[in-house]
Order: sequence, then C-alpha cells, then structure tokens
Amino acid sequence: MNRRSFLAGLIAGSLGMLAAPASAAFATRGTPGDRIINGRGREIFVSISRQRLWAYEDGEVVMTFLISSGEPKRGTRQGNFRVQSKIPEAWSNVWQLRMPYWMGIYTVGTVENGIHAMPMRKNGALVRWPVGYPASFGCIVATADDAAALYRWAPLGTPVYIRR
Repeated sequence: MNRRSFLAGLIAGSLGMLAAPASAAFATRGTPGDRIINGRGREIFVSISRQRLWAYEDGEVVMTFLISSGEPKRGTRQGNFRVQSKIPEAWSNVWQLRMPYWMGIYTVGTVENGIHAMPMRKNGALVRWPVGYPASFGCIVATADDAAALYRWAPLGTPVYIRR
C-alpha cells in the first residue's frame, strides 16, 4: 500500500467507512484485489475467506467493510461479474424478504444474486445475520450504511470480483 492509498484509507475512515488495516504485513501484501483489479475506474473485490469487500477507484481503496456471504450450503459464487441491476429495494418471492440497496451481479437459475443491505421481512423486521460470517442465502450482505454507500458509489456495469 503506498502512502497515497494509506492516506485515502484514513480519510475514508474519518468519513465513517472502515479503512484498510495499516499493519506492516498487510501493507506488504496489499489488498487481495491487487492482482485482479485493472486500476482504471470503479471496481469491487469480495473475499469470501475474509468476509470483506473492497471498493477501488482508479486502483485506490475508497471503502472497505465486512460482509456476510452465502452460508456453506448456499455459497456465494466465485468469479468475475458486473453490477447488472440496481433497485433501491428489491423483493425476493423465494425468501419473502425485502432487500434494500440491491445490486444484482449474477443469476442462479431464474433468480439473481447480488449485494444488498441486511434484508427485512414483510413487516419491516430486520433479519439479523452476523456480518463477518457466511450466513446469507448466497448474496453478499452488508450493514445498511455500508450497502447504501456502495449503492450510491457503484454505477451499472461496475466490475465485481469474488474470490475465496
């Protein structure tokens, strides 16, 4: 991590986003997306093993936060995708859940998996999956604040790289 990206992380942290760890070991290795991102435009990298998402702009980390990926029996698919749809609040007929800040990234049969805020039941009761642990039905789930920030930041077509 260079000085510029470290400072950007500190600024992002002061704006309410989690900054990338500043440990010497982390700085030496870089973030997991360093070998994938092309360094141009906006890109999203998700690490299933770390349960973390990084958002990059022109190769620099602009936000990072914990996520909840799919539970073991309903794992989140790994691969290279793009944000293919955006809906302020999507509805799942399968799970009977409202999903705020929906960004669809790939299809599974006849449904779409995506990135969204913690889902809610019809009555507005929040589903309380533990962010930072695999617990979703296959989507990438974040807190409402983190999902909202990413939703506002990422346009349609933004590359999404999901790795183990």
